[in-house]
Amino acid sequence: MGKLFISHVRNVRKCARRQVAGGATALLAALLLTGTAAVGQTPWAARPAAADTPDPISLAVAVDESSSLSGPDVERERDAAQRIALSEISPASRLTVFGFASADDDAQRAVDEVCPTTTMSEVAREKLGTCIGRLDRRGPGKGTGTDFPAAIRQGIARLAEGTASAPRILFLLTDGVLDVSSSKAYGDDKQSRQANGERELTRALAEARAARVQIWPLGFGDVDAAALRAMAAGGYQGACVDLPQAKPASRTVGDSAALGDAVHKAFASARCLISDPTHQDTPPATFRLRISPLATLATIVVSKGDPEVKVRIRAPGGKEIAGSGDDGVSSYELTGTDQEVESLRIVAPRPGTWTVHLTAPEGHGGKLASVGVQWRGALRSSIVMTPASPRPGERATVGLQLQTWNNRPVADPADLEVLKVSASLEGDGFTRQAVRLSDDGQDGDTRAGDGRFTGTVTIPSAAKGSLKVVGVLTAIGLTADHRPFVTGVTPVNPDVQAHLGVSDATVHPGGRVSVTLKASDDSTTARTLRLALEDTTRGDLTVTPARVRLTPGQTRTVQAQVRVGSDVSPGRFSAKIVVYDTARSARVLDARLLTVRVTPEPTWPQKHAVLLIVLGLFLTACAAFAGWRLLESRRVHDVRGLVLTLLVPDGEGQQDRQVSTLTVKTSGPEYCFAVLTGQGSDPRLVPDRRGPYAVRRDAQRMARLRTPGNSAGTRVDHGKSAPLSDGLRLRIDSAGGRTGRTRGTGGTRGTVGTQRRPASAGGRWPFARPGPSAPRTPHRGEDTPAARRTDRVPASGAERPYDPDL
Repeated sequence: MGKLFISHVRNVRKCARRQVAGGATALLAALLLTGTAAVGQTPWAARPAAADTPDPISLAVAVDESSSLSGPDVERERDAAQRIALSEISPASRLTVFGFASADDDAQRAVDEVCPTTTMSEVAREKLGTCIGRLDRRGPGKGTGTDFPAAIRQGIARLAEGTASAPRILFLLTDGVLDVSSSKAYGDDKQSRQANGERELTRALAEARAARVQIWPLGFGDVDAAALRAMAAGGYQGACVDLPQAKPASRTVGDSAALGDAVHKAFASARCLISDPTHQDTPPATFRLRISPLATLATIVVSKGDPEVKVRIRAPGGKEIAGSGDDGVSSYELTGTDQEVESLRIVAPRPGTWTVHLTAPEGHGGKLASVGVQWRGALRSSIVMTPASPRPGERATVGLQLQTWNNRPVADPADLEVLKVSASLEGDGFTRQAVRLSDDGQDGDTRAGDGRFTGTVTIPSAAKGSLKVVGVLTAIGLTADHRPFVTGVTPVNPDVQAHLGVSDATVHPGGRVSVTLKASDDSTTARTLRLALEDTTRGDLTVTPARVRLTPGQTRTVQAQVRVGSDVSPGRFSAKIVVYDTARSARVLDARLLTVRVTPEPTWPQKHAVLLIVLGLFLTACAAFAGWRLLESRRVHDVRGLVLTLLVPDGEGQQDRQVSTLTVKTSGPEYCFAVLTGQGSDPRLVPDRRGPYAVRRDAQRMARLRTPGNSAGTRVDHGKSAPLSDGLRLRIDSAGGRTGRTRGTGGTRGTVGTQRRPASAGGRWPFARPGPSAPRTPHRGEDTPAARRTDRVPASGAERPYDPDL
């Protein structure tokens, strides 16, 4: 039994080093694998030729050096020649590069071979820039004409030296203008020389057809487009696939901006590779390139415009490719880092977006740079037919799942749009029939664009014995391993029947997918049915139970399970699950396609997301409630708006006189103040952050007055007063709601209103200013309220400015 087709990335690398594809198999055109496969055999037996056979080509690049081209034209030709050479994907390919013009005398040569034939090893690729750099426009006396017959025959000779089975490709870089008017080898005069040159060109093209040499002209300068088309059509027309884009054709390079895309497309068509349009810009610049999961080999080619430009290439995930090597998944070959054209050849490239960043030292960033990627890939397919063993004349449904080379299902629209998929049915008693398949969500196809193609076919009434249905792929740049579905026609009333109930699912590594098996045995003997998973990498998916026993006359429903390997990486996996009757030469009873999407094992927060959400909502509610309580507490206890009025006694039996008012205009839980007195004036209230008195509000928003002797504070009803000291009292009101009649001038924060009133002769208020007719000075040691004051009193009779920080 053969090895699996690139069942591990290292297999890809190993096969690619031997060059995976044989001759024309770099491109698969209607590839039909019809090899015999025993029923029930593990479908890894067939390994496509792309995995086992080297696919080198023989490549020649002929560069026009004639005087009909300008110096810049030849410079662009050199650039194109190096791009072509470094785009080659096989290290076993043979390459020759030569310039040509004409030989106008015996001392001159029409052909100048600057890069002798060599295999495309890494060392040889490094030397290409030097030898291609020797190509130059010829001046007078060196043979300035254009001898196409000589150039084509030189290419034929060098290409024929390679393996006969290898494709032979000649790139002809020229303006297409034949000029042998000065070449004596073509006749004695200019007129006959030109006519003879035309005839020799026709003969040379015929020789190219006979030698199986394809000619791919690229036009530079003042191009004769008709002549280029004629030379492309005159060479060998066989290609690696029967598609128009693979046929030899000419392209014109109008200027430097068009060079990259023209060379890129021409080489991809000639070499049967898949390519996207090139990206162009002047350094510094960053380019992003996509490499498909189908790719097994890829080449990124960077034309820097200046050898001093530096290139940094990063793989998907951010890993920088610093040079040639092997990282355990992909292998790399980086060449041309000090040349004008740099290339990175990748075996088993990581799929996704690759980043190419260009930087240039000062004075070297003015030239246009271009970046392109070309790749070749491989496909597998898993195919089933329902019913698995149809009767002659019965209509059956064919399902085909495309897979990458490592058995992952193909579902990216960018990959599907380049594919043309169909199937064929063959068997005993009838000729092969084509089966149309589609992925458009119609006529039995479950969902459009999912990479699972569906079609129907009527089993011919003449069918007998074995049946085989196999996929057919037509695409450029892809090889295919189509594993056939082999079964046979069934009797009208089969004695053993089975039906699989399968649904695509999403699980984590180590998870399980339920499969329902309904089976019945109407025979007279016990039967053993075998469940098998096919078209999948061993270990990724397994099915249990593997065997189900039926007794005569028994009908059973078994819940089987497909288990995903615990160490598989996340992604989509596909397989074919088949039920065999082991007693009838492993006859297929039913088969279904299965796709499993594996997602990463959730983290602890992901597993308990609902609990965390509920907890988060609860904490948010608690925080909101706490915030509300805090705001409410601040609002309730906020002293802003209180109006403090200082009252002094106005003699016995008299109403207290208000001498100072202070309105609290700052928010906060407490407001501190002091009483300032001075000789000859009434006391007044002043704000003081360290004052002996303070007011605050309680939970009922009632005011409380703190004094030096009562730190807990005395509750004061609004509009009422409470004692301070020395007979002074403090009335507390709310702004806009003060009670009582104000005497004197109302004050604001930091301002005081006072009212001076002479005391009567028998007045007892010690702070009243003495009248001029009755001055009185207290005796030393006399016990007066002023002597007992605890608040701040100025040191002298003159009132000093108030400093609240004192």
